[in-house]
Amino acid sequence: MAVRKKRRASDAPARRRLTCVFAHPDDETFATGGLIAKCTASGIRVDLFCATDGDAGRSSGIPVASREELAELRRNELFSAARFLGISELTLRGYPDGALPTVDADQLIGDIVLALRQWRPQVVVTFGPEGAPTGHRDHSAISRAATAAFFLSGLSTAYPDQLGDVAPHRPARLFYVAWKGDMKSRRGSYASVPPTARIDVRGHLREQLGAFLLHVTQRDQMDWFKANGMVKDEYFALAAGTPQRRTIDDLFDGIRAGK
Repeated sequence: MAVRKKRRASDAPARRRLTCVFAHPDDETFATGGLIAKCTASGIRVDLFCATDGDAGRSSGIPVASREELAELRRNELFSAARFLGISELTLRGYPDGALPTVDADQLIGDIVLALRQWRPQVVVTFGPEGAPTGHRDHSAISRAATAAFFLSGLSTAYPDQLGDVAPHRPARLFYVAWKGDMKSRRGSYASVPPTARIDVRGHLREQLGAFLLHVTQRDQMDWFKANGMVKDEYFALAAGTPQRRTIDDLFDGIRAGK
């Protein structure tokens, strides 16, 4: 069942709209916290699709009696972090944490298609096929599902049962989270798809740190976050959509308003 929380009761469509599609609570802050804060500060609407409740993750020493209790904690943390970053709407789908590759892919893709049709972003950001900096298999699975949804959301023949409530929508660009060189984690060392965009987020590190601190159950990852997440530039790789002629410093560069 979907869990949704809106930041505002009404929100007129912004001229620019970004949707982030991730697997776990905290992915949005670790991978794109600077980007999100920069976008919302400039009036860009940002929405977030999160596939799981993170109930198989860590609790940083906070006593929890069950996975259900941890899931509730992490949902509330995500709601708080999303509000702090200025995210307009958040959808949590509650798929099993740590097992996204085993779920019904058609259903997961359909859920993302519906979100894209509802939010109608010009730009979509998700993890790359390598599983992002940590090589998590849920990250790879959400990458595959978001990529498929990017291409299917604009087709009236895909998930036609949704079209009574929403119209097809094809975003202009799909980006993968990227970085320079190899990223080391406890699962190994990973290289990303070569970056095509570099976003200067130095002016928004305070917001990113503030959002991370709201993910209280993840505070034992503070050292890794500061070393790898709080960086002056966030990198992204164009995966599909409107071509780039050069490395860009704005994911909306070259996209017509209202596209």
